Amino acid sequence: MIYEIHLYVPKTGTLTPSMLEWLFENGQSSDQPEQFWPVRKIRPKALARLMLRLDNTLVPLEGPGNDVELHYPNGELGIVLYAHDRGVILFFPYMAYGIYSRLVLGICYTYIRYLYDAAGFWSFDPQLNVLSYADDYQSLEDTALLMDRIMPKLLPE
Repeated sequence: MIYEIHLYVPKTGTLTPSMLEWLFENGQSSDQPEQFWPVRKIRPKALARLMLRLDNTLVPLEGPGNDVELHYPNGELGIVLYAHDRGVILFFPYMAYGIYSRLVLGICYTYIRYLYDAAGFWSFDPQLNVLSYADDYQSLEDTALLMDRIMPKLLPE
């Protein structure tokens, strides 16, 4: 099972629940005028170059259209940054109980914090319904606790 965190650069400098609602309802539509979009348009390849400055071990792959995937070099950790024209989705596996979950979350938190500091990305965790501007370490801890609670229920006995 995959966990995901969505990252966007709000045009106003702040991401709000109503903006996320609009994105949920209209984000897949290509007929929305630019002035209605609450988040900035980004260039996925430029964002990939920015991320490679932070971590040059990331493996870039071409995605659909102009999208770019950046895979963490250790495939067993399952970390992928998916850059599209309006933001980034950070994917990583649910992991319970242990050092690996904290390691994966630490790496992900580093990427989230870097994107906030370098480019103004805010994050949204749809599993916890938490909006963050990236210095919320408590969200990281809440994510770890959620994985510890949910993962055992998903594993066969």
